[in-house]
This record gives sequence, structure tokens and C-alpha cells, in this order.
Amino acid sequence: MELLKAAIASELAGQPGFAALGLGAEKIAENLSRPPKPEMGDLAFSCFRPAKELNRKPPELAAALATGAASRNLVQKLEPAGPYLNLRLNRAACASAVLAAVEQACAGALPKDWRYGDGQAGCGRTLVLDFSSPNIAKPLAVHHLRSTMIGYSIKCIRESQGWRVVGINHLGDWGTGFGKLIAGLKQYFPDVAGRALAGDERPLGDMTVQQLNETYARFNRESKENEALAEQGRQEFALLERHIEALMADSSHDAVADGGVNFRIWEHAREISLAEFERMYAHLGLSFHLWPVVDLEHKRVLTEEPQAFYRAHGLYVGESYYVTAEDLCRRLIADAVNSKVAEESEGALVIYTHGKDKPPLMLVKDDGATSYHARDMAAALYRKRHWQCDEMAYVVGGEQKLHFEQLFRALQALGHEWAGRCAHVDFGLMMFLQPDGKWAKASTRKGTAIMLEDLLDEAVAAVRDIIARKNPDLAASPDAERIARAVGVGAVVFNDLKNGRRNNVKFDWDAVLDFEGESGPYMQYQYVRMGSVTAKYRERYGEPVFENGDAALLTLPEEWAIVQQLAEFPGALRRAAEELEPSLVAKALVDLAAAASTWWTATKDTRIVGDDPALSLARLRLVNGIRRVLGRGLTLLGMDLVERM
Repeated sequence: MELLKAAIASELAGQPGFAALGLGAEKIAENLSRPPKPEMGDLAFSCFRPAKELNRKPPELAAALATGAASRNLVQKLEPAGPYLNLRLNRAACASAVLAAVEQACAGALPKDWRYGDGQAGCGRTLVLDFSSPNIAKPLAVHHLRSTMIGYSIKCIRESQGWRVVGINHLGDWGTGFGKLIAGLKQYFPDVAGRALAGDERPLGDMTVQQLNETYARFNRESKENEALAEQGRQEFALLERHIEALMADSSHDAVADGGVNFRIWEHAREISLAEFERMYAHLGLSFHLWPVVDLEHKRVLTEEPQAFYRAHGLYVGESYYVTAEDLCRRLIADAVNSKVAEESEGALVIYTHGKDKPPLMLVKDDGATSYHARDMAAALYRKRHWQCDEMAYVVGGEQKLHFEQLFRALQALGHEWAGRCAHVDFGLMMFLQPDGKWAKASTRKGTAIMLEDLLDEAVAAVRDIIARKNPDLAASPDAERIARAVGVGAVVFNDLKNGRRNNVKFDWDAVLDFEGESGPYMQYQYVRMGSVTAKYRERYGEPVFENGDAALLTLPEEWAIVQQLAEFPGALRRAAEELEPSLVAKALVDLAAAASTWWTATKDTRIVGDDPALSLARLRLVNGIRRVLGRGLTLLGMDLVERM
């Protein structure tokens, strides 16, 4: 009833009992809640806190507030019940108000234009949101799905509440691992180094991300048993770093040829990876652009309509940016040394964020290379300086909890108080059923890793088969493939987001593709089914004017339950934004779909579109409200809607 609380509170503030005691609308709204049992009323006003402030006994206050008669619109009856004042609402007036709010906010023809539940709490504020963040030279695996889609839905949800959200895809494109990759490429593909030395900007030829990953994995495996190979990997990365440092210091004469070779190999590996990432993100409906933006058209939009740009796109900003483009790492390290926050330990430079008896945060390794801790700190400083953000959030698995605790404490130790407004948006694991009957995460080390593309393709193929069996006409239509992809990908996404993000998610194909359970296909089906009702109405009565539907005719308890669910959605969306928890939106949609299904069964005799034109239009108005709220919510979760199934 979130949508109605403010209006009901304002109405109660004008009642004699409330007015006499000076209880204003804001105070009233704070103490309104749903009673535990429907028979107690539609809402209840708790008298405990107001009674304490007024030095009254709660039952006495409830009785006093119920006295006096005045004309009311939304509130029909006030009933004292011990320390509570139960409210019976004028359901017709409430239904009309809720449906009018949905219609006004969703007046556009397309779901992307629907705004029901939007708020202004974040107006003028900026969140920098770090999500997805894969490593270069590795394909996107299934474990990337959680960070990607939790992050993207948080971005959409926060934007709905007025925030400017700068989505950052923090690419893992720097570090000693790239020394191993370069060493492996030189060893197993000698022509690569030759082409790079000759100045070829595509020294890797037509290599794929999978081949790069296999090369790294092979070299990494062999280097564990051969210290000479491990040292070679370290030397190759050191050459790369020194080459970059020489270029940045404008002393290119100090850059050796081998460093330039490594730089060209690294650059091409990065390009290959980005092309692969773009292809996969397109499957999920996401768009990222390299930072700084150089494409003229996108640069124009970023300059002239920054809010629109940030809504439509995230930004690729790799770790390398803080080393190659802006030497924030070295400046950060110098600051940490000069302020005596950092100290030397066994040849490395560290910050003891949790005391000397706990593992420190490492800034510089014993071989002189910067650590990913240093690059993360540099990234945070850059984001704060460039976007002047009010908050930062990192959508990263729960196993990185210590890293982010260290990161935030180290920034605060350097005097950056805003680090207290940084958050680690942690999440659980994606679990798969193993041959031994146990659930476990997919593991690269154990060779059980599942590629994201394979998972999505399997989901789409399964939906394609279901369509072919159940709807041959649709299967033969030009829209069949788009629908199969939207429903298949949506099934995977919804299965993830319906769970609290900190929970581990069990991936069960039967549940994921269930067209009757709490699943993505079922939510899509409910959206489509509501659209089919409108089509039936048009066939029988012509084009509907939803606003003319008389809400007073919606007298079934199942219809009131739906109105309540519609009224709850803005509150669920607000809480999801505050808590960075997309599952609150998913749960609201599941509850709405369940209420709609119950109503569908309850009206099987009279039909939603039946012989009574007035009742049919009233019910169609409710159907329209359901459809738009479902569409709004599913879009916020990153799902692509379909009109047929």
C-alpha cells in the first residue's frame, strides 16, 4: 500500500482526532502498516510511538483518534483495536487512485517509456557502480553472469529513483598474469613475436579468446613445475611495465624493442577480448563504451546529454588505464609513502589496514610491480575526482570481502573520508548439480567451468524446442528466434535475480525453464497473457479507453488483492534501490503474477472479458495495470519483453 500511504496519511491528518493531537501526515505515514490478518483491516495505525511522545496510553490514544466524524475519500472506517487503529478503506476509491497512477506513469506505448514507481530521492546524486569486470584473454564464464546482471539491474533501479549512475566495467587487463600470457604466446607461437617486432598491429592474427585462455592456462600450468618459466613470465611483464613508464615519461629512447613487442601483443589481446565481450553483452542487452569516449557521435551525446548517455551505456575502464593513461598508481604510492601510511615488508610496500597480525594490503610487490590493490585504489580516486560521485559500489562476489574492507580502510587512512560511502555489493555463488548428486560451483581449476555463451545458447535452444512443440504457428513466424532468445536469456537472468543476492543460486534447468513456476518464462507468459486479454476486448467491444473503466465494479477479493500488489510496487522499488537488492523487485513481480493467476481462476465463469461491457472494461483496466507493472519491473531487471509466446 506504499503508493496510497501518503494520500491516506494526509486524509487522516485532517480528521478531528488526529488534528486535535497535532499528528501530521508525515508522522501518521511512519506508523501505518499492513495488519497481520486481512480481517483486521486494510491498514493499521500503530499508537505505540505517538502515545509515548504524547504521554498517553496506546489504547486510549487509539480510541481518541477514532472519534469524530468527517467526510473521507480513501478511508471508510476507523476501528480502535487495543494499541492499534485499524483502517477500512474505500476500496473503489483506492483502486481508482492506484490504477490512475499506473496509467499516468505508463502512458507511453513502449515499456521503455513506463515509469511507474519512479522516485526523486537520488535527484542530483551520482553513483559509480563497478560491475561485470571480466579478465582480458579469458571468455565470459557463467560466474560473470551474477556480477553483470545484478549490477545492471541495480543501475536501472537506482536510475528509476533519480540517480545518475555511471556503470564501470573494470577490466582485468594488467598484472603479472599478462607476463605469463605473453611468455606463453612467444614460446608456443614464435611468429607472434616476429610480427609484433615488425610493427604489425595484429600480431596475434585470428586468434580467439579461447585460444588466448588456453595459452595462458598451459603456460601457467607448466610454470608451476619450472621456475625458469615462472621467471620468464615475470620478466615479460616487467618489460611491458617499463615500456609504458618510458612512454609516459616521454623518454621513448629508454624503451627497449622487447617492451614494444610486448605492448603490441598486449594491445591486440585486449582488442580480441573486447570484441568477444561486446558480442556476449549484446546477448544480454548491455552496451559498454571504451573510456575515454572517442567516437564522435557518442562523445557528442556524452557532452550534450550526459544523463541519457549514462543511462544507455556503461564504460570499459581497464586497470591499465591507471598505469598507461593516468599514472595515478605511482602518485598514490608516493602519497602513501610520504604520509607514512605504507611501509616496507619483505621487499614489498604494504598498508596494514587490520593491524600487524592480519594480512596487509599490498601496494607494490617485491619484484617492483604494482598490485591490483594499488590499481583499485587508484581507480577509486579517479572515479571520485572525475565524476564527483556521492557513492561508489562494487558488485563483486562475497569471497572478496576482505579485499574491499582493506581497500576502503586504506583510502580512509590516506584521508579520503568519502571511502566510508563506498560499498561492496557482495553476492553468492552459482551452483550446479554434480554427478555425485551434490551442488557445487563451476570451477576453472577443476575443469568444470561453464562458458556463459554455452549456457545462454542452451537456454535459447530449449525454449526454441518448447515453442516448436506447443506453438507451431509461432515457430514458423519471423519473430520466433527473437522470442526464443528473449525468453531463454530472460529465464537465466530471472532465475538469478529472484534470489537474494547473498544467497547461493542453484541452477536447475527444470526450474529455470518452468512455464508455471516462479520463473522468467512464467513472468513473460503472464505479461503476454495480459496483452491477449486486451486483444479479446478489442475484438468484442472495440478500442478500450482504460480510464473509463469503473473501479467500483472491481468487487472481488482477488481484485482487491491485485490493487494492493500494484500499490506495493513503488515501495519495493524504493527499497531495492536503497538496499542494492534487485530480488525485492523480482519478489514484487512474483507476488503480482500469483495474485493475477488466482484472479484468472476466480473469473473463469464470468470471464474477464464477458457479456457485461462495463464490468469487462473495469476488469480490462485492472489487466492493463498488471501488464504495465510487470513490464516495468521485468525491464528494470534487464529482461527483454515479448508480445507473443
